[in-house]
Amino acid sequence: MFKKTLISLAVASSVGLTGCFDSAGSGSSNANPDYKIEDTTIDRSLVRPIYDPNPLSADPQFPINSDLILLLGATQSANYDFTGLSTGDTPADDAVNRLSGFSTSGAFSLKFDGELNPASVMANATVFLVPLKVPPAVASAPEALPNTNPSGINPADPFVLDPSLQPSFRADVVSLDGGANNAIRIVPLEPLMEGQKYLVVVSDDVRGANGKPIARAVQDVALADGTLGNPALGNVKSLLQSLDALGNGFLTAMSTGSESALSYSFTTNSDTDVLRAMMAPAAFGTALGQKVGFTALLKAVRDNYPTLNFSQLTSKLLELQELAAGLQGGTVDPSDLTAQELAAITALGNAQQETTPTDIGNAIAGEIGDTLHLPVPRPSFFYQKTEAADLATIQGLDASNQIAQAAAQVQVHQGAITLPYFQSLPGETGAGIVTGSWTGSTSLEADLNESLTPGDTIFSFLRDIDGTLNVNGYFPFPQKNADTTVPVVIFNPSTDSRPAACADPAKPNGVTIFQHGITVDRSVAMLPAILLAQSACQTVVAIDQPLHGLAGATAGTVPGLSELDPQTLTGTVQATIQALEAQNNPALAPLIAQLNALISADYLGERHFGYTANAQLQPVEAELANISSGSLFINPLNMMNSGDNLRQGVVDLLNVAASIQTFDIDGDYSTQGDLAGVPVNFIGHSLGGISGTVFASLANDPTLNATLNGTYAQAGPPLSNFSFPTLNSVVLHNTGGQVTRLIENSPSISGRILPGLAAAGVTQGSADFESFFYVFQSVSDAGDPVNFAKGLGASTSNLLVSEVVGDTTVPNEANVNPLGNALSSPLAGTEPLMALIDLGAGGTLLSDGTEGLGIIDTDTPTGGAMPVASFFDGTNPCSDANHGTFVAPIAPQQGCPNGAADTSVAFSAMVTQTAQAVSAQPVPGSSVPAIGASLGSSTTLESALDQDQ
Repeated sequence: MFKKTLISLAVASSVGLTGCFDSAGSGSSNANPDYKIEDTTIDRSLVRPIYDPNPLSADPQFPINSDLILLLGATQSANYDFTGLSTGDTPADDAVNRLSGFSTSGAFSLKFDGELNPASVMANATVFLVPLKVPPAVASAPEALPNTNPSGINPADPFVLDPSLQPSFRADVVSLDGGANNAIRIVPLEPLMEGQKYLVVVSDDVRGANGKPIARAVQDVALADGTLGNPALGNVKSLLQSLDALGNGFLTAMSTGSESALSYSFTTNSDTDVLRAMMAPAAFGTALGQKVGFTALLKAVRDNYPTLNFSQLTSKLLELQELAAGLQGGTVDPSDLTAQELAAITALGNAQQETTPTDIGNAIAGEIGDTLHLPVPRPSFFYQKTEAADLATIQGLDASNQIAQAAAQVQVHQGAITLPYFQSLPGETGAGIVTGSWTGSTSLEADLNESLTPGDTIFSFLRDIDGTLNVNGYFPFPQKNADTTVPVVIFNPSTDSRPAACADPAKPNGVTIFQHGITVDRSVAMLPAILLAQSACQTVVAIDQPLHGLAGATAGTVPGLSELDPQTLTGTVQATIQALEAQNNPALAPLIAQLNALISADYLGERHFGYTANAQLQPVEAELANISSGSLFINPLNMMNSGDNLRQGVVDLLNVAASIQTFDIDGDYSTQGDLAGVPVNFIGHSLGGISGTVFASLANDPTLNATLNGTYAQAGPPLSNFSFPTLNSVVLHNTGGQVTRLIENSPSISGRILPGLAAAGVTQGSADFESFFYVFQSVSDAGDPVNFAKGLGASTSNLLVSEVVGDTTVPNEANVNPLGNALSSPLAGTEPLMALIDLGAGGTLLSDGTEGLGIIDTDTPTGGAMPVASFFDGTNPCSDANHGTFVAPIAPQQGCPNGAADTSVAFSAMVTQTAQAVSAQPVPGSSVPAIGASLGSSTTLESALDQDQ
């Protein structure tokens, strides 16, 4: 039964509606944010949190992650989906309106009105982060609604005290907005639990710089403990009182002898469930069914009480359920009920009959692979093979060059694949590229309604106040907006001059999916792919990241590949279809249908859509030579758009992995599936490793993988003939986690982002800046490697992670050496990602090479079995190693002799280690001279996740 205590905040949000309550002049004294009371009993010498939780204030002061921000929408309209509420027009405001919870990894700051004594601020001594037990909002359907509201917490047993579930965090004292030591910054050292409510407690054992204990905010005390001037604030008052009691109760339980100066709750998001649901939707069917059943009941109430807001609707639902039970039991006389009540009770009964668990389950099953995304083999087509030796870049190499020699045994297959697109297409002006973001699947809603009650609407999913169906951890089902046919390239061991490494004359030893970094394109796979194809008999498959593609004067970062021309592709595929139809073979009908689908997609061409960014980061249409690949991928003007670009890249990789087994690359359609049954590996470089960490964690998740393959089996042929691959090995070069702080600490990227924020008044060292990045990380959590790294370590034994020490694109770390004015970010960069993978693999200390993730550096010359981390010396990026070495051994670079870096020795070492990794062999170290000449060691490794403190 639904809890009556759910969201009974009978208030109007100060950031939502205005003019709904009288001002202080008409008796609503609590509407005055400053209270303007000269209370001589207030000790002004005490430092206090800046905390005005009064939602009627002109300028309320909530912590950036307060649950109040999520709760305030409940009384604004009948629409409420447990996301935040803000009516500002900044990117952060827009993101808050979509947030169903707060970041699991982001640091957040609590400001004070004076200077603090840093020595008195200590995690788990004076500052606490406490997991709370929150019962389901709907006991009979625990996954129907999120547990956002803290009012249901049992005060007798509220705390999660299991030591293994306690958060690892640091409490730093920082200076914000020109103050000195005026904020406490709570910094997670490992990601917090997802979908978990936490209590933040700052005790009065924290001292001001004057040595006096801090005290509660005047506004907090006045609202929580004073006399209300507006009865509408009664529920806020009760909530504040309960949170303060929880804080003091915890301090008493811990025998601290102190009292709470600040206690509030926040709920982390579970937005990683979106990608999990897109990997294996059947795993989320029960939760989806409960949402359908509950919202059907809610709609029955709303249809009969159209003026009620969400909070009132949930209360009315409980009331009507009790009346219905009384009618059935004979304790309620129907003559005592109003016609409206009787009509609503009848509607509830009808809704229950039409949304039985069996009916809902059958309806959902019919949507898997349709409106519910499923990674499946997608339409693909490849042109006739060409020789790698004929590529422009290879033609420019000396005949004695190792790559040129390897290219003689490698063939190239360029083609296209049709991928589902959940972002927005550009539209006529290109604006969709930057304004669009993922939204919830209205197609799923429409189809389920049609299945349950044909021609009628029996339920509606919960929506935002503006009517938007958001996609998040609560509703992890995005709307597909288009099918896009985009380029794919394969580098394959030659069938004419077979490399000696190939064990099978017909198939490669393995298929390796390669994903490139930011602002380059699929062409950068060329050089390492040729070597891997020849030396390790790997077929290397590469696609572009979203909003990337061949561009510039050379039509690609590494010249030689061809632009995907829609007209050429369409004509060639149509000719192929005609030839297949002429065979009059019914068995070819599915193939013909796939080829027709490929050229009938909503878009065909390079993934940048023919647009590039101008100085204002807006899309402008341009010729190929004037396009900058990936220039629109990072979009601080639309946080949701940026985060969804990352998620789109993960979904693309899932579909490529599912499609490999159906690729026909030899042009002989009588033998389809040229790569079926071959082990699959993954290599990600830079941004490709960011999206690739998430992809690999999903692909190798034993539960999700088994669930997906179970769905395949139940679907019948042809899908039951396939299986989704578990990745044989994963290689991550120069990548990292906590994307937002990685950007802030990247010398090469931050210079393109921070000045724009500063021009908008959001500057480093300000509370606004820290709040902006916290919200940005809350959005990015859904596809951030920081939330998937442990899972990857736990599931994948063949794993190589490499770093160039001193990388200027993806920072090694930002804990010990944050960039410029950035604050310490212990989860940002490569080494924290290594540490999280290590923890997932059962390690405890990343620096201890005897367990968990082995470390290859100059101290371990023999190398080691995987999982392993490798470090390359980047002291001189012109000759040793740099961020791009793995894909470009010789590349233009300012400040280098002749304007170019030559890191060929390190390139060869990286490829050699990678070849061993994808072959599931121990990774060689400095005992191999060519590798030893390139290896270095990190001086910051032991500080990853503050394991030295």
